[in-house]
Formats: sequence, C-alpha cells, structure tokens
Amino acid sequence: MKRVPAHEHVLDTGKGEFTLDDLGPLLPGMAEIMPLVGSRVWKCYYAGQARNRPLARFQLNEAVNLLEKGAFLRPKYADSVTAFVEEEMAAVRDAIEAEDWKGFEEAFDAMVAAANAYHDLYDKSFLRWKLPADPPPDLDLTARAVKGGLSRPSDL
Repeated sequence: MKRVPAHEHVLDTGKGEFTLDDLGPLLPGMAEIMPLVGSRVWKCYYAGQARNRPLARFQLNEAVNLLEKGAFLRPKYADSVTAFVEEEMAAVRDAIEAEDWKGFEEAFDAMVAAANAYHDLYDKSFLRWKLPADPPPDLDLTARAVKGGLSRPSDL
C-alpha cells in the first residue's frame, strides 16, 4: 500500500514550483544512465591499456556508482546489477589492483559479454555494447608517478 503523506512538499526552483510527486518522471532511467556507464567503461579499458592503474580504477568505480544509481532508481534491475558488479566488474577491479594487464583484458572481454547477455535477458537484444576502436580523446591516459605531500597544484 502506498503511503500518503499528511502534507505535500513543494519545491521552488525560482522558475516555478513542483511537488515531490513531480520528481519521479524527471529522474533518469537506464536509457540515460547506460551511455554514461559505457563512457566510463571505455575510459577504464584504455586507461588499463596505458597501464594507468589509478585512472582505470577511478573510471571503473564511477561506472559502478552509475550502475548502482540506476538499480536504485529502477529496482527491477537491482539483482542483475548487483550480480554484474560483484562478479564481472569485480574481476576487472581485481586485475586492475593486481596490475595484471593480461587478466584485465580477459576480465574486460568477459564483462562486455555479460553486459550484452543482460541486454538479452531484459529483451533489449538490439543493444550490443562494443569497445570503441580508439581511446577517448578527452583524457591523457599517460600513467604518472604519484608525488607524495602535494596539497595544491602550485606544489607541482
């Protein structure tokens, strides 16, 4: 049974007002979230190819966060997202942490295959993610030595 609040909350954006009930349709669905996940996974792959462990780790973590947000907003996907994160994405994470770049490649390929199998499971067989042929042009993927004790860019 749906709980009905004793009063209605109204949000004022300065341009107009809306209620909390108005928020539902404004929240992103998987069709909006998954391209963001794909972008993070693409960057993760090429960061791994560049042996840039911090960047690969960061991009994978961001992809996980986006998937978890999607599962929260669209609960019908929660069990599948949890399994995917705990199995396929965890294998990629483990390879990154171990700097096992051959294992990374294998785990990444398995992750992509599993992602596409989930598309099949949810009657979205027409969605087939594939790794873009080129690295992302918006990031320098070069691995850098971590400098200790830096607190601001001027310390470089």
